[in-house]
Amino acid sequence: MNDGHIAKRYAQALMDYAVAHDEDELLYRRMKSLSETLSEMPHLKNALANPMIAPDDKRQLLRNIAGDDAEKTFLRFAQLLIDNKREPMFWNIALNYIALYRKIHRIGKVVLTSVEPMPTTITDRILQNLIAKTYNSVELENRIDKSIKGGFILQIDDWRLDASVAGQLEKLRRQFIRKNKIIL
Repeated sequence: MNDGHIAKRYAQALMDYAVAHDEDELLYRRMKSLSETLSEMPHLKNALANPMIAPDDKRQLLRNIAGDDAEKTFLRFAQLLIDNKREPMFWNIALNYIALYRKIHRIGKVVLTSVEPMPTTITDRILQNLIAKTYNSVELENRIDKSIKGGFILQIDDWRLDASVAGQLEKLRRQFIRKNKIIL
């Protein structure tokens, strides 16, 4: 069976349990924090996947990542994964749980990339339009990227609008190549 399917099933089971015990939002915040930590520190992900590390050490590692305020449900879930030798999939399960929570609660993930920080009046207007038309709420992440040279890139879940200077120049370059049938 594909690891992606297994991660989705574990995430769904955790969601079902969390909803039944009114802990879905707490676990959502915990999984967001955990996934950010594991993506910023790949050596922790590697440690969870390492079969040479004892299960008790992996349990302690997850407890340390979660902190002293970790929910009992989270700790029990971590124990379940370790007992079933599924701890290498913890990051994928966390990502699937986050996606599932966002889908259920109609939360949009918006990434706005610009050369310099966007004024709050513009970001507020974007968020108000998105919330009114598609979502109950939106999580906005502002990114700064000097390589886009100007304009902005707006990514909403899987949809992307590239209104950057670098993107427009690349589009012109491709049109020029296609029209003139040359290779640059």
